[in-house]
Amino acid sequence: MSGGFPPLQLRREDAVVDGVCAVLMTLHAADRLDLFELALASVEGQRGLSCPPRIYLCCDGPLGPERDDWLRWNWHRFHKIVQNGRNLGLAASLNRLIGELADEDLVFRMDGDDLSEPDRFRKQADHLARNPGLGLIGCQAVDIDEAGRDCGPRRYPVQPEAVDAALCRLNPVLHPAWCLRRSVLRDPAARYPQAYLSEDLAFLVVLRGIGIGIGNHPETLLRWRIGPGFFARRRSARRGWAEMIWYGRAIRQRHGLLTPRQAYALARFALRLAPPRLMRRIYGSGLRARAAALGHE
Repeated sequence: MSGGFPPLQLRREDAVVDGVCAVLMTLHAADRLDLFELALASVEGQRGLSCPPRIYLCCDGPLGPERDDWLRWNWHRFHKIVQNGRNLGLAASLNRLIGELADEDLVFRMDGDDLSEPDRFRKQADHLARNPGLGLIGCQAVDIDEAGRDCGPRRYPVQPEAVDAALCRLNPVLHPAWCLRRSVLRDPAARYPQAYLSEDLAFLVVLRGIGIGIGNHPETLLRWRIGPGFFARRRSARRGWAEMIWYGRAIRQRHGLLTPRQAYALARFALRLAPPRLMRRIYGSGLRARAAALGHE
C-alpha cells in the first residue's frame, strides 16, 4: 500500500478539514474520570474541522457504578460506545473499534488522560495531505504531570526514513498522537497484535511490513501525562520480552536476519529490567533523543 492513497479534502483558503474524523478512545475501571473529562474536552474543542469528530469509545470490562453513571449522563458525546464483558486489553479493544468504523477519512487515537492541542487534528490532516506517501503520523509532545505541569519536551523523528530507522531502536511515534488514513485500516492486516504493553510498537512494525509510510508532524500538538510511578510501571520482564520480539522483527525487516543490530533488541529487554531510578536517568540523559536522531544509516 506504499504510495497511492486517496487525496484528503482540505479547503486551503481557511485550512478547514472537509473530511470526517474518527477518534478511538478506551475507558477502564481504573481510569480517573476528571482526567478523562479533560482529554475528551480537548477532542471536542478541536478547531478547523467542518464537522465534529466522531468519538468511538470501548469500555474494557465492567466500569463500576461511578463510571456507569457518568456514561449515562454523557453518552450523547460519543458516536458509538461498545462494551467488553470482561477486560480484554488494549489491542482487542482498539481492534473492536476499528471494526466499528464507517466512512470516515481520518482516524485519530487519544488516551483518556492526555491533552490534544486545539489545532492538532487540523495540522495532522494538513501534514498527511501534503505527504501522500504517508499512512500514519504522530507529532511532537510535551510530558506533563498529574497536575498538568510541563515536565519537558518529547521529540520524535519527522521524516519517514528517519522514523523507519528509529523503529529498530525505540518507538518513534507516540501512540496517543496517532493520525491514520481510514484507508490504511481497510486492510485486515492492519490490526493491533497481542503484545503485552507493546501493542503500539507492534502495530507500527506490522504497518511497515505491509508497506505503510510512517512519519511525524514537526510541531508539539499533544500533552502526554506521565503521572506518578511512570518508570516503575515500565519495569517488566514480560513487557521487555514482547518488545524484544517486535524490535527484532523491525530489525529483520530493515537489515535482514544476520545482523549485529539485533543487539538493540537485547538492550531494550535489559532496559525493562533496570531499577526505575536508573531507567529515569537513562531516559533523561539524552540517550533516547540521540537514538531517535540516528535516522539515516
